[in-house]
Amino acid sequence: MPVPITTSIDTETGLRTHVLIGAVPLEELKDALREVYERPDFRPEADTLCDLCQADLGQFSHAAVKGIVDYVAKHRGAPPGARTAVVVGRDLGFGLARMYEQMLMASTNLRVRVFRGMDEAMAWLEGDEKG
Repeated sequence: MPVPITTSIDTETGLRTHVLIGAVPLEELKDALREVYERPDFRPEADTLCDLCQADLGQFSHAAVKGIVDYVAKHRGAPPGARTAVVVGRDLGFGLARMYEQMLMASTNLRVRVFRGMDEAMAWLEGDEKG
């Protein structure tokens, strides 16, 4: 059985890549984020890529998305210019990710965009547009 959440951090750029597979309970997601935020190689100013293409997001309600937003806003730190790209594979995921995008951008300095393809997301993260 695959691990539902894996995170890697690029040692050169600090880019965090979170990959979610299958159904991931809200508390398990928060625990995984807490572990990342406590890592010595965590850099708040670095960009984030969230790969939700294989995630089953059916259990996430508006309240659950708000809970994730509140947790990230409180614990992550978000220097101006930090970006998060969220890649989804299904329409439900797109809608939930757009909700996350709007809520998080309203409560932090993070820039968030939702994509349906990995290439497009990486191009945005690798671009020079930081402000």
